[in-house]
Amino acid sequence: MERRKLLEKVIGARFDYRVMAKRTLPKQWKTLTDAEQREFVDLFQSFLSASYVDKIEGYAGEQVQYLAERLEGDYAEVRTKLVSEKTEIPIDYRLMGKSDDWFVYDVIADGVSLVKNYRSQFDKIIRESGYPELVEDLRKKSKEAKP
Repeated sequence: MERRKLLEKVIGARFDYRVMAKRTLPKQWKTLTDAEQREFVDLFQSFLSASYVDKIEGYAGEQVQYLAERLEGDYAEVRTKLVSEKTEIPIDYRLMGKSDDWFVYDVIADGVSLVKNYRSQFDKIIRESGYPELVEDLRKKSKEAKP
């Protein structure tokens, strides 16, 4: 439990959840009130942090290898791969420079963008059931993900 809280703290300090949340809702974001945006960011952060920590805690013996980095102005990409005895998974981190620091705004695991993946899922829920249903789903998933 202590390790989990530490992981959540470290991840929380490096991920820009507001930018990530905004990028998952490009069509709806401007229509949301400030309070709705804050609520969505909080729910998204809780859900994403818990699921990301779950994945990290599931690793046993894998090593992360640094491959390369690319810098373009206030944006950067750090390429890594997760290596185990049986497999190698490329994991790239897209970062944005803000206030003399760097924050992750997307993670591409095995070629799949985390932000684009959630954007597609969220868009489908909104189209079929509406934005309130998405918020309720995130609220439930956030509660389920917490140990």
